Amino acid sequence: MTATLPLVSVLMPAYRQAEYIEEALDSLLKQTYTNWEVAIVDDGSPDNVAETVRKYTEKDSRIKFYHTENHGVSAARNYAASQTSGEFILPLDADDTFEPGYMEACVATFRENPDLKLVYCQWNMFGDVKKTHPIFYRGYADLLIANTIFSAAMYRRKDFERVGGYDIEIPFGFEDWNFWISLLDENSQVFQIQQPLFNYRIKSASRSVDVNVENNQRITREYIFRKNIDSYTRVYPDFIGILQLLQGYEHREQKWKRRSLPSRLWHAVKGTI
Repeated sequence: MTATLPLVSVLMPAYRQAEYIEEALDSLLKQTYTNWEVAIVDDGSPDNVAETVRKYTEKDSRIKFYHTENHGVSAARNYAASQTSGEFILPLDADDTFEPGYMEACVATFRENPDLKLVYCQWNMFGDVKKTHPIFYRGYADLLIANTIFSAAMYRRKDFERVGGYDIEIPFGFEDWNFWISLLDENSQVFQIQQPLFNYRIKSASRSVDVNVENNQRITREYIFRKNIDSYTRVYPDFIGILQLLQGYEHREQKWKRRSLPSRLWHAVKGTI
């Protein structure tokens, strides 16, 4: 099978993930699809991730480890991509895992539907959060408003190269959302496998939690809007007007929060909220 089926390159940033990376690598070793390679990039990690990974690299030539200075997850993924050669790319953060059939299902879907741009699945959340809410891709217009594609989706290397990889300048996370906006457009075909074959770990101190600080989130959204303004104005011709309206609502909300309770009641009665 490995001689005829395409190679899949797994990109694995591993900053401060020594505690979890064995689970991630074990999930790769359990894949029913065996023609894969993984480039693990420690991104200047201060923990013993290199020592943890060594026992895997010594036993399986598909597993490669690289040390770089700390430049963030986007730079780590880009470096991992530069060290691999697979036709398909599949990111996997070092604290997450795949179910055994995920890679095989993604490749089979691409082979059955050559026009697809991206394949992913339903997910399971685990760790500090146990309840999982299903996610669905409802088209590019919805993607521009909110991301519903997790990082561990499969896409073609030629598309990675076309968009220049992940943005290393993005301020506070959301690099996946920005990447999908660049990779896709209104005509792109996306397929979602309805089985939960990806396991997404939630940690109380994880980067995914930290990034949801209100101010950082606002800064990053503004960066994504500015960078992809051509896409936004193409899909939403009055996007600037929509932004101005939202900014007005945000300003009114901040004024409301600063008011005392008597003042809020008075404005509510007067209808000047």
